[in-house]
Amino acid sequence: MVEENTGRTLRPYVLAPGEGLMAAAPDGSVMRLKATGESTGGGLGMVEGMDPPGFATPLHQHGFAELWYILEGRYDFYVAGEWLSAEAGGVAFVPGGLVHGLRAGPEGGRKLTMMIPGGPESFFRDVHGLIEADAMTPEKVRALGGEYGIELIGPLPEK
Repeated sequence: MVEENTGRTLRPYVLAPGEGLMAAAPDGSVMRLKATGESTGGGLGMVEGMDPPGFATPLHQHGFAELWYILEGRYDFYVAGEWLSAEAGGVAFVPGGLVHGLRAGPEGGRKLTMMIPGGPESFFRDVHGLIEADAMTPEKVRALGGEYGIELIGPLPEK
């Protein structure tokens, strides 16, 4: 099937458990890209994240929406000044433009993160590249975030 906007040919695909491009979050999540803007014609991106106990993102905002499906563990989401929690089997959604962040519970967790539209998931692929090259600095991560429209604001507040 040829995608109307880009003229690219989109093909169905299946990834087995453990497959996908390696990716990472700056603060310790091990990730795999399961769907990319390129593979979905820009529709969405999806990342599987395996997070250690207490893993937390910084407060940040961006124009794309995010939806998380919690596979294991519990996560606390800070969204526009309010704390929300989701456990295994639960879903959390944040529309684009809201300041937010998340923290894994005391046992850590595993989640799927969907980004709508797709494309910004490549930030995590590029962070993994910085880690692999032993070149990650806060300045490089902030600049990389800017390339994907992600504004890093500061640390996640305590609950």
